[in-house]
Amino acid sequence: MASIDTGGGHGGKKGVNQEIPLIPFIDLLLCCVMFLLVSAVWNQFARLEANQQVPGQSQSDDVPEEPPQRLILQIQQTGFVLGSSAGDSETIDKLGDDYDFNELRRRLQHQKLNVFPNKDDIVIAPENGVLYKSVIAAMDVAKGHIVDDAGRPILDANKNEQVLFPKVSLSDAATLQ
Repeated sequence: MASIDTGGGHGGKKGVNQEIPLIPFIDLLLCCVMFLLVSAVWNQFARLEANQQVPGQSQSDDVPEEPPQRLILQIQQTGFVLGSSAGDSETIDKLGDDYDFNELRRRLQHQKLNVFPNKDDIVIAPENGVLYKSVIAAMDVAKGHIVDDAGRPILDANKNEQVLFPKVSLSDAATLQ
């Protein structure tokens, strides 16, 4: 233990001896060191990929690419609106109180096979007030398999079942304009 001794009493004063408790200070120091070790171990560094132009290199040879078209499925209170960012759209009305998922599957298959054969993503934009189960059912249809008129899955060259749009994104701001 550490202690402080102020010596004997001079002039009738009593000596003051005090022991300093070091164990709480050591505990505090140990807690601080452990906290710093734990926070340093879990810290990860991110890497940013960047292409830097070399000075003197010309950009005249590069042809600007058109932005890729987005396929957007809006789920509204009245039915579905299927369209792309190019401006074309088609409406699928509800059947009574239920959404027409069979017609949605048919139209998505038409889009996949005829309009966007290499596209594998779709943006689903539900309107406020659309039931959660309707959004999930539309996502399931969009991620479903391509089937023929008899309902059998269509296989690709590797004998794998073809999928409509495996990459589904949800958005509340996607518009068809």
